[in-house]
Amino acid sequence: MALLRACLLGLATASMLLLAACVNKEPQERVAFIQLLQSRIDSGALVPLAVLSEPEKEAVGDYADAYEVIADFQQAMVKAAVSMRDVLAVETIRSVGDIVERRPRFEAARKALAENAAKLEDARAKADKARAAMTLPPDLAPVYDGVYDEAVTAPAAELMDAASKMDAVARDALGVAEFVAAHEDDILLVDGQTLVTMPTLQQELNLRLQGLNAQSDGLERARATLSQAAGAARGEP
Repeated sequence: MALLRACLLGLATASMLLLAACVNKEPQERVAFIQLLQSRIDSGALVPLAVLSEPEKEAVGDYADAYEVIADFQQAMVKAAVSMRDVLAVETIRSVGDIVERRPRFEAARKALAENAAKLEDARAKADKARAAMTLPPDLAPVYDGVYDEAVTAPAAELMDAASKMDAVARDALGVAEFVAAHEDDILLVDGQTLVTMPTLQQELNLRLQGLNAQSDGLERARATLSQAAGAARGEP
């Protein structure tokens, strides 16, 4: 009988262990994840999105993967923003002579902008694909989507718009440089001054320069957007 009682006790212990191993932690993890996302929203810490601490990872369980979708996009976004921000020095224009002198650099700027905009678009598409593949509970989905919109969709659109504005400036500056090169006998650059021998060419050059100057406000907004996105990752003001 003592042996039988020992066997029964052993079976009961094993059953308890098995039951403990099968406890579903998803509800608690979901609540923890919702609370974590809400805390990020309330603190305004969505760009950049703070890295999960080890206790947070443990608390949210498998939902850490959903969090990483956003965090991974932001890492790619920051890299693109830093690269595009470095193009800003090239975009500074002071004179027609400056434009002509910097023609190769404007060409390089357009290439760099296109490459980094493509990387940003790829990162956004990857994040969107991952989000579309998720099946989130009804109470979590709206909270997650709110964070996703603010931390992925909105900044991606803002950076793409900034890249477009900068590219337009570089494109139009190249147009001026090409116009001057095409009329090198009639448009002379002397001691920092631009001398045009024909009134019709002067008028055309002025129109091109006016179009370029009209983009100054958009360029400044692009500067601010890229500087904020690039500087935020390193805690810059």
